[in-house]
Amino acid sequence: MATFNTEKDVKAKVKRLLNKHNWFWWMPAANGFGKSGVSDFCAVKSGVFIGIETKYGKNKPTANQIAFLHSIQQEGCFGFVVNEERLEALEAWLDAFERSIEYVSRKEVPPAEDGALLIDCVRIMTQELP
Repeated sequence: MATFNTEKDVKAKVKRLLNKHNWFWWMPAANGFGKSGVSDFCAVKSGVFIGIETKYGKNKPTANQIAFLHSIQQEGCFGFVVNEERLEALEAWLDAFERSIEYVSRKEVPPAEDGALLIDCVRIMTQELP
C-alpha cells in the first residue's frame, strides 16, 4: 500500500496511472505567462480530454482552478480534483474508460456496470466543483 505525504506523491501516482493507460499527458508550466488556474495535468486519449487538479490533505482548489475545470466541463470534457483519497476513483475511471474503448473498437456495447462506475467516479472527483 502506497504512502502519500505530499502533493508531489499524489502527482507521482497520477503520472503512473496515466502512463499505465497510455494517455498523452503534460503538465503545463505554472508561471506568469500562461492562463491562471490551469490544471496540474492535461491529458488526451481517443479524443477525450481530461484536466486533473491534484491536491493533498485538506487543500482545496482555488477559484481560478475551479473556473478552469468548469471551462473544461463546459466543452464536454472531464475536469477532476484528485487527492490521495481520490486516487482509487481515478484509477477505477481510467480502467473502465480503457475497457470501454476496447468494447467500442470491437463494435460492442460496454457493460452497464462500467458506465455506472464511470459516473460514480466522476461524481467523486468533482465534489470540489460547485
